[in-house]
Amino acid sequence: MKTLRIASSDPLSTFFGQAKALGEILVEEGIAHEAEVLVTTGSVMNAEMVASGVADLGFMASNWVPCALTGAPPFTKQVEIAIATPLNAGPLFFVVKASSELNNVAQLRGRRVAVGHRDSGMACHALNMVRSFGWGADGMEFAFISTFDGGHGLAAGAVDAQLQAPIPSTHFTELCRRTPIKVLAYAEEQIETACREIPFYTRALVPADEVPGQAADIAAIGVLNVIAVAAGGDPGFTADVVAATIKRAGDLEHMNPLFRGLQGLLAKVCTEGDGALLHPASAEAFRRAGLQL
Repeated sequence: MKTLRIASSDPLSTFFGQAKALGEILVEEGIAHEAEVLVTTGSVMNAEMVASGVADLGFMASNWVPCALTGAPPFTKQVEIAIATPLNAGPLFFVVKASSELNNVAQLRGRRVAVGHRDSGMACHALNMVRSFGWGADGMEFAFISTFDGGHGLAAGAVDAQLQAPIPSTHFTELCRRTPIKVLAYAEEQIETACREIPFYTRALVPADEVPGQAADIAAIGVLNVIAVAAGGDPGFTADVVAATIKRAGDLEHMNPLFRGLQGLLAKVCTEGDGALLHPASAEAFRRAGLQL
């Protein structure tokens, strides 16, 4: 392959930085001569680009995969994709200005919150959460704006809070430089309910060393992100990508902190998960690496 095309998200997103690191690794492993990271609006667009052949790999929040396969909203038709490999698992958390009167997630009910593009994984997470909290689909006023614009909106007071993707990220670093922020605490019941009711969610922590002024780690809801490929694509290509990712997982962890724990995640998902959404070539690559499904 001459050019490997990876659908990510906006240039300040976590997906964009991870895609650049992965692209470097796959070029080094000889899978392509060069890698091009494509700027997109996020998971939904990435799935459609991969299925149509516009992109070779797409970064996605895992909760979008079943929607793509069934054609459930926001998809308008079935999108034939499959999971190549897990990418990372990290915390989803809400932040407000440090001077805000808000201190916990429960106080966001009825507030205006920046949640990313309308068809992004972040917007889906926000909707999942308010529903699991029992607030209903209109329990929070969503501002469907990019991560970058959402940070500006928070600093300017145009939104009350912003939903953050797993950190570290360029956007979050810039937001913290622009204005002092604080992380809102989830109630234990909120975390338990979300993890019980929503597939692909798990417990996570917002690390204190990543948030200026935060004294201790804060419990949060975590999400699994994945790399998607076309379901009917070249199985040899998919197997090579997965094998390279497994082989170089340690290097990816050093290249980008968002990949921390990737080696353990690969083993955990492949030994404990049912692998139903994995591409068959991926499953075979995991078996060959000694990670049994």
